[in-house]
Amino acid sequence: MAQHVGYDLIRTTEPMPRQTRFKRDRMAPITTLNRIATVASERIILMLNNTEMVKDVRLKSMNDVLRYLNGQHDDVGLSGDRGDFYRRKLAEQMYLNFSIQGVDHTNVVSVVEAVIMLERETRNTFANSKQSRDWAPSVQIDETILDILTRIAGIF
Repeated sequence: MAQHVGYDLIRTTEPMPRQTRFKRDRMAPITTLNRIATVASERIILMLNNTEMVKDVRLKSMNDVLRYLNGQHDDVGLSGDRGDFYRRKLAEQMYLNFSIQGVDHTNVVSVVEAVIMLERETRNTFANSKQSRDWAPSVQIDETILDILTRIAGIF
């Protein structure tokens, strides 16, 4: 049963313009660089583990990767530069999996160290930002290294 009740509108039904304030996130490039470094380090660890050349133990961190690449691990039966074989194998895996040219056993350690430094630098930037994303310091990284890391991370 409908009852007829009179009413008056307080204001007219005009569409109100939306006032959204766009706030630019200055930390977005730092976030992207951190993601690139994180994914690249995970994939480097996986590449070395998947070679099945690392005996008895699975690599868990980038420090383990550096230890093997520099030949500072205990490996019975290998004489000479024990890390040379692992450096060659990792460079080969980068070429086969990601078509990265120019990385060989002589400079693969530089790529791994660049991943570690980029991840630490971006993490420190986040820690020092104090919940403010209005300003971000610059992060220094070589363009060639960044191109290699984006290929490994799958971010183009």
